Amino acid sequence: MTKATGGWWRAAGFLGRLEVRPGGWSWGGFRATDHGLRSMILVAALASLLPLPAIAEPVRLDAAAATERALAVSQLAVAARERVAAADAAVGAANAARWPTVGTFAFAAQRSSVPELVLPLAIPGRPTTVLAPNITTVYGTGLQVQQVLLAGGAVDAQRRASSSEADGARARAAQTLAEVCFAAQAMYWDAVRSRAGLELAQAQERRAIRLLEDTRALADAGMAVRADLLAAEERLATARLGLVRAEAAESAALAHLASVLDLDWRQLELADSLAGPRPDSPADLAMLQTEALASRAELRAARALRAALAARETLAVAPTRPSLAASAQWDLARPNQRFFPITDEWNDSWSVGLSAGWRLFDGGKARADRAASRARLRAADAELAELERRVRLEVEDAVRELTTALVATTAADAAAAAATARQSAARERHAAGLAAMAEILDAEAQLAAAEQQQVAARAGAWVARAALEKAVGR
Repeated sequence: MTKATGGWWRAAGFLGRLEVRPGGWSWGGFRATDHGLRSMILVAALASLLPLPAIAEPVRLDAAAATERALAVSQLAVAARERVAAADAAVGAANAARWPTVGTFAFAAQRSSVPELVLPLAIPGRPTTVLAPNITTVYGTGLQVQQVLLAGGAVDAQRRASSSEADGARARAAQTLAEVCFAAQAMYWDAVRSRAGLELAQAQERRAIRLLEDTRALADAGMAVRADLLAAEERLATARLGLVRAEAAESAALAHLASVLDLDWRQLELADSLAGPRPDSPADLAMLQTEALASRAELRAARALRAALAARETLAVAPTRPSLAASAQWDLARPNQRFFPITDEWNDSWSVGLSAGWRLFDGGKARADRAASRARLRAADAELAELERRVRLEVEDAVRELTTALVATTAADAAAAAATARQSAARERHAAGLAAMAEILDAEAQLAAAEQQQVAARAGAWVARAALEKAVGR
């Protein structure tokens, strides 16, 4: 039956319970005479005719697939890639300074009339020579080529600085991706933990219902007192409260994970289970710290910043060093001012030359800029050393957390097994008349607590494993 057809059947069943009587309507024995209530019933009947909204196809994900999808849809990852693209473009701009610049120009102008300058000496038989004619319209075009030959090391320093800054942008992008990965894994395992907690809460409710039914049967047979019945009812109420909280926790965890993965939370199917194997034990601490110092994106970004600051120290003193540039130019103009006497005709000319410069005094600006660059470089060295210390400590903490989580998982598994055995033994003792109902209630409560601790310990172990991977820089 389709959802639309199901809506019609629900409507038919609903309307089948409606009876029209004088003075009002009756539905299922309830008499409705108020106009507003009748309207509400009609709205409910019409709403049931509508098909239910379809839910998209489910998406089954394990921890690795959830991480890959988070990286694919993360806007932080998009922003990081765009910053890398900007840094690479800056490298291209710095590299372009090695090549000559080529430009062209053209002009046309209308000028006011001026008196002509005529050669005062007249030669018989020849026309008068006009040295500066009255030309009111001028035209011209040309081509210019310039090449920097020497710039005090500024070109190479700018290239090194831009390349180092691009390396830093890539390292920061890798750091962003690592943070996205860790957040996705932490949310994924929190969702797995919340789903396992919901299953436990449902199992606890079923056990509490069965316990209450058994207690009522014993009370009817005179083998249980009212206090036992009240305790069983309290146990069921507590189990239902835990179920409500578990459902809310699962909904929140799935909503957070779905938001990161850009999915509808109703589509999510979690492939991993806490009942499976535990994470592996961590490797040797010294080896992990060495790997982290070589791999962590934050350290690579700090080293790239230091390299860029070292290159900018050269840029600070480059203006005080000699500079040399070559240039060439071709002109086509009417009139061409280089031809004498000036005539209203098209003529071309060219020039090739070298230009050199040396700033002898700048008021101490270059020296101050160099001192500032050296101070920033020393600050970067200190920050890099501090960051390396924090990374080593973070790896040590992550190893300790994972080791503790694995030990806690072992203890929680043993506690859950013991609590299960105790609960079974308590029921057997009560059936044999050797234990009171209070012993069963206590065993049920201990089993519920042990199961929750087991779920929390196993989920914590996987989150600790993800934190160690991030700390090492994998």
